[in-house]
Amino acid sequence: MNLSINPLCRIAVSATVLALLLSARLSAQPPVANTGGVPAATKAADSSVQTPATAATEQPESPQIPLTHKPYEVQVEVGFEGTETITLEVRDKFTAEIRDGLTRMFGPMWNATVTSSDWLIPAGTARLQRLTEADLQARYAGTSTEKVLLISVAGSNGLFEISCREFDNRVQELTPLLTESTADIQSVSNIACRLTRDCFRPVLLFSGPSINKTELEFELQAGTLMPPDPTAAQIAQGDVLRTFLRQLDRRNPGKVKLLQKLDLCYVRVTSFNQELRADSIPAGDTDIKVEGLIADQTAVYKDSGHVQGVLIAHGMVPFGGRSRSVEQIALRQRPSAARSSVRLVLQSRPDRPLICYRVDRVAKLRQTDVNESPGVRMLSDRNGDIEIAVDPENPTFWLYVYSGSALLARVPYAPGLIPHDSMKLPDDSVRLGVEGELYLLRDQLVDMVAQKAVYMSLAKKAATEGNLAALEASVVQLDALPTQKRFEDQLNKIQTDALTKATQQKNTAAKRKVESLCKKMGESLSLFFAADKRVKDAQELEKLRQSAESRAGAAVPAETPSPAPAPQ
Repeated sequence: MNLSINPLCRIAVSATVLALLLSARLSAQPPVANTGGVPAATKAADSSVQTPATAATEQPESPQIPLTHKPYEVQVEVGFEGTETITLEVRDKFTAEIRDGLTRMFGPMWNATVTSSDWLIPAGTARLQRLTEADLQARYAGTSTEKVLLISVAGSNGLFEISCREFDNRVQELTPLLTESTADIQSVSNIACRLTRDCFRPVLLFSGPSINKTELEFELQAGTLMPPDPTAAQIAQGDVLRTFLRQLDRRNPGKVKLLQKLDLCYVRVTSFNQELRADSIPAGDTDIKVEGLIADQTAVYKDSGHVQGVLIAHGMVPFGGRSRSVEQIALRQRPSAARSSVRLVLQSRPDRPLICYRVDRVAKLRQTDVNESPGVRMLSDRNGDIEIAVDPENPTFWLYVYSGSALLARVPYAPGLIPHDSMKLPDDSVRLGVEGELYLLRDQLVDMVAQKAVYMSLAKKAATEGNLAALEASVVQLDALPTQKRFEDQLNKIQTDALTKATQQKNTAAKRKVESLCKKMGESLSLFFAADKRVKDAQELEKLRQSAESRAGAAVPAETPSPAPAPQ
C-alpha cells in the first residue's frame, strides 16, 4: 500500500523538531552575564528573586561582647548531708533561698544556675575537701561554665555546717575550703551566700602596660555590671591578684594547649574606678560659658571596667609582656585564713625540708623600695615550716631567706591566700660544701701562720743568744711550711669538683657563687704569699743570721799568746 505525505505536513513536522532541539540547547547552556542587552528592570527582578535564597544560606555572626560587659557564667551546686536535710522539702527550700540570695547579691553580674546537686552525694565538709581539680575538670570541660560554686549544707542534731569552694574552669583551680557552723536554721542560706561571695574570685585579663610603664592595666570581667550588694564589689584597694598563663589551641579554640600557674608572682591593685573627667582647665585654655546652659559639676563618671596594679615577682617572669597567642589572666583572691604555714623545700627535692633557715620578713611594695619598718626575723622549724600572719595593712611581704650568711632567695609572698603552702628554693648544697672546705683551707692557713710566728720567735731568740745551730734549725722548719703552690692546688681541686657538680645539676646560681668564693680565697692567698713579704722575711732571716754570728764570735774568748822562753 502506498502512503503519501502531504508536503505541508512535512514542513510542519520539521519545524516542530527544530523548535524542540533549539529549546533543549538553550536550556543546557550556562547563564551569560548581562552586558546591557537585558533591561535594568529585568535585572532588578532577577536580583529580587535570588536575594531571599542567599540570605537564607548565610548566617550573620553574633556580636562579640566586651569582657567588661560580659557577665559570669556560674553554676552553683548545692549538696546536702545529715538528718536535718533529708527531706526533699527542706532541700528545695534551702536551694530556693540560696538562689534568691545570690540574685539579690550579684544581680546582672552573674548568669547563675542554682540547682540541688545530683552528684555531690554525700556533700559534707570532708567530701568537699577531697575534691580535686581533675574531678571537676572532667565534669565541666568543654562547657560554657566559667565558675563552679560548690556549697555543702550538713545538718544533724540541730547544728548546721555550711562549706563552700570555688572552681575556676579557665585556670582549672579550686579555692581553699571555707566553713561556718550555726544552730539557727534561718541563717543557713545567708551564711551560704556569704561564703559564696568570699570564695568567688573575679577574673581580669591583662591589656597592656600603663602610660608611665610602671604598672599593668587589666580588663575586669563584668566590671561595668554593678552588683546590687556593695559587699559583692569585685575589686578593692590593695587587693592581691594571682597570675596565670593560658594558651588555647588555634585549630580548636575550646581546648587549652598550655596552662601555667606562676607561683610567687602577684599583682597589687593600686587604682580602679577612675573618674572620667578633667578636674581643672589646662593652662592657656579658657572656660567657655554658654548663655542659658549650666554645666553640672557634680556629675562624676567612673571607669569601673579597668584596673591598674604593680607586678611583684622574684625575678624575670613571662607576665606583663606582649603575647598574641597566650592569655595573661589574673584572679583576685582574698585571704581565707588568718595565717599561712609555709614549708621551705628544695626545688630539686620537694621531699627534703630546709631546717633552721633564717627568714627575714620585710613589709614593702617593690623590692627596690626602702624598708619602712624593721623586718621580722623567723626561723624554720624541724619540719622546715614558718608561720606568716596576715597583715591588713600589708597584703604582701618580701621574704629574705638566708643559708648561713649567704642570701639564698628573695621572694614575695601573700599570706592567707593558701593556708598550707610550700616554697621551692634553689639547692645550696654545692655552695655550702665549698664554703665548708674553704673554712678548712683557711684553718690550715691560720695554723701555718701561727707556726711561722713560733719559728720566727725561736729564730730571734737563737740569734739573740748567738746560737747558730738553733737558728739554722728554725730556718729549716720555716722552709718546711706549706707553700703558696700547695694551697693553690687545694683551692683548684675544690673549685673544679664543685663546678662539675653544679654543672651536672644545671645550677648556674651555684656556679656563680662557687666562682666568687674561690676567687676571694685566691686573692687572700695571693695577698698572704706576696713577693715583697717573702723578700722581707728572707732579709729578716739574713739579719738574724748575721746577728747570731756576731754574737757567737764575741762570746768566744780571745787566746792570749804564751810568753816566749828566755834564752839560756
